Amino acid sequence: MRIGPFGVWEILIILIVVLLIFGPRRLPEMAKGLGQSVREFRKEMRSFKDDMEADDRPAARPPSERPAKPAPVATEGERVDEADVRDDGDTKPV
Repeated sequence: MRIGPFGVWEILIILIVVLLIFGPRRLPEMAKGLGQSVREFRKEMRSFKDDMEADDRPAARPPSERPAKPAPVATEGERVDEADVRDDGDTKPV
């Protein structure tokens, strides 16, 4: 049986060395800290993903909140009718 590039014997040797270095009292504390770190990391990744998806979705505004078209402005010597106002709000001279 292999787990990634490591076999059963390699994993067993690593576990024994870790037990000898840190001792049996310290291992549960380390495992608890590691579990909390992984949990916090997953929570933040979920939050980040939700924020990114919310930014990708266009915000639909009700018609009452949409900005009104600007009023046409005539420069000196020009006359502007409502029919002369383009979709982008600019005016064209008559």
